[in-house]
Amino acid sequence: MKIAKPILPAKLEDILFEDFEGGDIEEAQLQDADATNVHIVDLQISEVVFERVVLTSAQLERANIRDFMAKQCDFSAAHMTNGNINRAEFSNNRMPAVDFNKTTLHDVTFKGCKLDMANFRFSDLRRVKFVDCTFVEADFLGASLYEVMFESCVLEKTEFNQAKCKQLDLRTSELHEISGWSSLKGATIDGMQLAVVAPYLARELGLTVRSN
Repeated sequence: MKIAKPILPAKLEDILFEDFEGGDIEEAQLQDADATNVHIVDLQISEVVFERVVLTSAQLERANIRDFMAKQCDFSAAHMTNGNINRAEFSNNRMPAVDFNKTTLHDVTFKGCKLDMANFRFSDLRRVKFVDCTFVEADFLGASLYEVMFESCVLEKTEFNQAKCKQLDLRTSELHEISGWSSLKGATIDGMQLAVVAPYLARELGLTVRSN
């Protein structure tokens, strides 16, 4: 799977949080800022880097984000619903309970992110890669997952009911108490994972397993 990387200029302008509150941001970097509870609708972000920015409980509805990198940021309980994120990388971010409901994510990489209780309901993921991320009680109900890879991740009590999948790769990840296996038709797993998930597959299919 080939994922397009963010395209960033060689030099970015340093901005302050006050500039972020103003709305659209282009060719800039924001570092060591506290944007807790900020509320911006229809935000436009293009060719931007966030580093050590706190966005806890931020409301960023209908954000259009392109060519973006977020490093060591805190998106805990941030609302990024009904938006578009293209060519982006999220590295070592805290993102528990982040809300991507009905958001389009194309060519996006998440590395070392904590995504417990994250909401991806009815989102559109295409060419998305998760590496070394945790998903405890995350929700992908009704999501479209096309060319999506979970590499060395932990998925526990994660919801996939009504999801639409094509070229979904779950190999190398830990899978515990996944819901919605019937919606993951066509996904790729390895032999070791099959032994772990077999009881859940049997339960969803209504199979009875007896020793004699």
